[in-house]
Amino acid sequence: MIKDKGASALLLTPIIIRELIPMNLLLDLNAILTITISLLALLVTYAVFKSNQKPQIIVFATPHYGKASFIQLNVKNIGNGIAENVIFSSNQPIPRRAFGISKLQDKKEIFENGIFKHGVRVFLPNYSYIYDWGQFGGLKEALNGEIIIFEVSYLYKHPLNLWKSKHTDISIIDIRELEALPSTTGDTNDRLNEINKTLEKINLSIKDQAQ
Repeated sequence: MIKDKGASALLLTPIIIRELIPMNLLLDLNAILTITISLLALLVTYAVFKSNQKPQIIVFATPHYGKASFIQLNVKNIGNGIAENVIFSSNQPIPRRAFGISKLQDKKEIFENGIFKHGVRVFLPNYSYIYDWGQFGGLKEALNGEIIIFEVSYLYKHPLNLWKSKHTDISIIDIRELEALPSTTGDTNDRLNEINKTLEKINLSIKDQAQ
């Protein structure tokens, strides 16, 4: 009987080992998988947080809603971080005061001062520089009918980093996108004529009352 029990135990041992080893491996795999998922979630959270804290400087053109046919040049930090030592460069000279409905009214000017020449020491979030850039015809001629590409380089220090890193943002302006802006010439003349007529009526009324 004793020999039979020993033999039975020896026969059962491989079965027990085969059952225990896969279970241990399964537990190890689950632990590794859990740790991996946790690390990935942490990395994603950190990446999102870091990207949300970065500056982002863009250069773009918009219609001047206070002056019909005028086009404004905007430089804005749309990010949430502070950019330092900002430097601007472009693939061609940046026109300045390029006015004219169909073509340039005056000699072509370019930016030789201000932020496009000297840069910006500190560019705060949501801060803008806005210029009356010109009108469509003048800008199209000044830009030779081509796109203008801006490269904006700056230093940025993330709150969790010990050092500053360099970043570059790229903006492209195609002035042809603003080709359909209305001209002010006709509207202004009509308004001036209406004002003159009104003033003439007022003058006649005053003269009649004086007589």
